[in-house]
Amino acid sequence: MDIYLKQKVDLMAENYHELKTSFKWENNLLKHFGAMIHATKNEKVNIEKLQEIKKYIKDETSWTSYFRGTNEFLLVNLLYFEEDYKSFFKSMTELYEKMKEEKFKRSVQLPLAAYTIVKETSMYEWDYKIRRTREFFDNMKKNHFFLTSADDYVFAAVLALTNLQVEETSRKIEECYKYLNNEGFYKGNNLQTLSHVLAIGEEIIEEKCNKAVNLYNKLKEAKCKIEYNGLATLGLLALVTDDVDKIVGEIKEVFDYISEKEGYSFWSINKSMKIMLATTLVSDFYVDEIKKGVLQIALGNTISAIIIAQQQATVAAIIATNAAATSSSNS
Repeated sequence: MDIYLKQKVDLMAENYHELKTSFKWENNLLKHFGAMIHATKNEKVNIEKLQEIKKYIKDETSWTSYFRGTNEFLLVNLLYFEEDYKSFFKSMTELYEKMKEEKFKRSVQLPLAAYTIVKETSMYEWDYKIRRTREFFDNMKKNHFFLTSADDYVFAAVLALTNLQVEETSRKIEECYKYLNNEGFYKGNNLQTLSHVLAIGEEIIEEKCNKAVNLYNKLKEAKCKIEYNGLATLGLLALVTDDVDKIVGEIKEVFDYISEKEGYSFWSINKSMKIMLATTLVSDFYVDEIKKGVLQIALGNTISAIIIAQQQATVAAIIATNAAATSSSNS
């Protein structure tokens, strides 16, 4: 395993231990996300600052707000990396209100879509990016009326941040969806999300879809099968590598190494989420190598979209896993 990648895994485990001790009542998966996102930034968690941000969000929102609940600790960890988290949060809430004016529904996903746009654009572009998000979402809805919902807000925003043309990209999304379905992927919202991510890449449809299929099968053979709620991460892996065997081997190494860490055993975190952490750390490592010029991948001006999609793919999987667990416990 690359020493730099190993250091990130070690830092993630250390961060998780700190979060577990200091945030006893937070959902375990959210603590794993916080530990991972700090590790990707090479940061040790600062408990005092995280608690400060959490209190600020509570003070600024009502108990019914979608900035609370599952989103609260996710946002605490994301806001941590902003130079002025209070100003950033106010911008998020302002843009959130603008999105509601554009008929986006209140939902768990809408604050994260607002975060995505504020993170990557100046306020002078907000209205334009919101319109593009709406256009991408409407095209998703047109192609898959019953599948498309608030779950798709974040990736509509990610696509809106690129320079991709809406109609042409929407057509390519649909081509990816059909191609992957013909290759054995089940129709549904998760396959739709995978198609959204693959649309960011510049390769032709067949190349990037075949790479995604190959990655899925090779990871399955390596006993690191990506579950359907993590298909967005599969798309990111397909965009950042041309060497499927190498990246699968690295994911397997990271997964095995994580499994030896305290807090990452079978009883502490389910296998699918552990695989998600491993794939995210590896894909983040590849993005770093691409930015340094070590890896030559045709990404053009989409690297920033890939970076934020990478983060949101993990968030989406956590939200989906939590929703499934809540539904199961209520049944």
